[in-house]
Amino acid sequence: MSILYKPSIYAKDIYHINYPLLKKQNIKYLLFDIDNTLADSKEKYPSKDVIKLFNKLKKDGFTLILISNSLPHRALKFARILNTKTYFLSFKPLSYNYHRLIKKFKINSQEIAAIGDQLLTDIKGANKLKITSILIDKKSLNESFITKINRYFENRLIKKYQIIKRGEYYE
Repeated sequence: MSILYKPSIYAKDIYHINYPLLKKQNIKYLLFDIDNTLADSKEKYPSKDVIKLFNKLKKDGFTLILISNSLPHRALKFARILNTKTYFLSFKPLSYNYHRLIKKFKINSQEIAAIGDQLLTDIKGANKLKITSILIDKKSLNESFITKINRYFENRLIKKYQIIKRGEYYE
């Protein structure tokens, strides 16, 4: 059971991921969560740093896609500004939108890395399909009630199964 929650990679944030290593591993598609991964849940727009990173990653040959449990208006706004596709209301860890994008882009799961801040949604959703999962530390303390409940169970899983040690990052 704990294997579903173990991230392939654990990084401080989206700026500390070793993207050249992912490229060497034949990763072509990067799936980003929005809330507390790209932006604080109260931020209305992606920051200039996020926009700059996305532009660099696209230039480096990655296809970037937002896959989020966010409502359509938020996800679509981020997608428009970042000039990328989005799958909103994904209900991660359910696999539906992962399957949709794999079929749409005609790719296999070994070409994908999914990046997010939650074990119960982002990491479990990716691991179920054998997608490279990248956990990052949450961006802020601002979280919805549901996310706070998820964090409670996430912290229990981390403690019980020693899934990660907070702050001890690995590739």
